[in-house]
Formats: sequence, structure tokens, C-alpha cells
Amino acid sequence: FIADPPPSPYDTDTWTHPDFADSGVGEALLHWIDERAAQAMATAPAGVPVSIDHVYIYSSNLGLQRRLEKFGYRRERIYYRMQIEFNGALPEPRLPDGITIRSFRRGEEERAVYEAFAEAQADEWGQEDPLPFDKWVYYFIEAEPGFDAGSWLLAVEGNTIVGYALCRWTRAGQPDYCTVRYLAVRRAWRKRGIALALLHAAFREMQRRGYKGAGLGVDATSYTGADRLYLRAGMHVAAETLRYRKMLREA
Repeated sequence: FIADPPPSPYDTDTWTHPDFADSGVGEALLHWIDERAAQAMATAPAGVPVSIDHVYIYSSNLGLQRRLEKFGYRRERIYYRMQIEFNGALPEPRLPDGITIRSFRRGEEERAVYEAFAEAQADEWGQEDPLPFDKWVYYFIEAEPGFDAGSWLLAVEGNTIVGYALCRWTRAGQPDYCTVRYLAVRRAWRKRGIALALLHAAFREMQRRGYKGAGLGVDATSYTGADRLYLRAGMHVAAETLRYRKMLREA
């Protein structure tokens, strides 16, 4: 709500302690979001749609879904939280000729990774224009607690970054697990097994460091079939989350 110009959709989420599920707190939070969005709309560009998205809704949370629908939200998207446990030896990465995997070189490759990221993520549903380079570096690297360049694996051909697995050595609520934040391959290099190789390389490095497993989030109807890739890599669906949308203004 404080960006200039404001984004569309506005991404929001609300959480209510189970002891206060029927106290009206959840409704009050949604009213506050409506009020704040109405204020921010004054600076939204003319002629573009404006909406609010409520994210991170577990499919089992029927109360929140009913509350959102009461406030005019409609289900927009389904996501899977997928997970793998590192039981035994993991497959070795198999790469096409000319492609290698190595760690990110901090201080040298920020711009190159940014450009690869902007291209490879463009096919993701709801993807907007990428952050400006300086903001991307800030949010992805500088403001990332304990950022470790070794957690970013790059698939390269010569001097060109063709794909990446941007990971964290942490996972919220699972201290022995890691997170695959972003996994993608640039369009010209897809359908060659590079994404699966990156995933296998990331899992092996996590296991080498002593972690028990890894998790990630994925669009259940991914354009690139990412969910099917993760299943082939041995992952399973641990939970399902939903995205709800409320249109404030049509284009």
C-alpha cells in the first residue's frame, strides 16, 4: 500500500489466533485492509485494474475462506507446499553437454543473475514487471538474514547463466529443512533436464550440510509444469494453500 505507484494486486494476509477465531478480529482486519486500499487507490494509475489478493490461506481453513467470500473475495489460485525427506543417497545431477552447475559469485554476478531471473520468471502466473535492480539486490541479498552465496546454484553455459536454484539454508517452522525459493531455466534452454539437475544438485548440497529435507511452494497449475517436475524429483504435496482476489476496480 505504500509503493508509488501502488501494485496491483495488493498482496495481503491476515492471521487470527485460534482462541479468537469468532471474536470479530478477522473481520476487523479485513475492514482495515479495505479502508487502506481505498486510500491507496487515489494514487493508482488510471485505466488499470486494481485488486486485493489475500494469500497464504490453507485449504483446511474453511472459516477464513467463508470470511473472505463474505467480504467479496473469490478463489483465484491454488498452490502446493511440497516437501522431500532426504532418505538415503540422492540422484546425481545429469546435465546436457556444455552446461555446468556452480555457486553464485557475490560481488560479480548480481546483474547477470538479475537478468536471468527477470527472463525466467516472466512465465510465472501473476508475474509483474521485475523489481528495479537495486531493490532486487536489496531484498534478495542485502536484507536476507545470513545470506550465503553457496545457497544459490547457477547452471551456466560458458559465461551465460541459463538457470538457477536460489535456496535458503532455513525453512520456517522446520529447523532441519531448507527452502528452494526460486527454481527456473531461461526459455532457450528449457526441456533439456537442467531444472531437474539443479534441483538434484541443491538437494545433494543440503544433505551434505546435514539437513533432513527441503520444501518449496508451487502453482498447482504452473504454465511450465513445475509441480510435475517436483514430483519426478521425489517431492510430495505436504499442504495446499489458496489465493483469493477481490476486484476493487476493473480496467
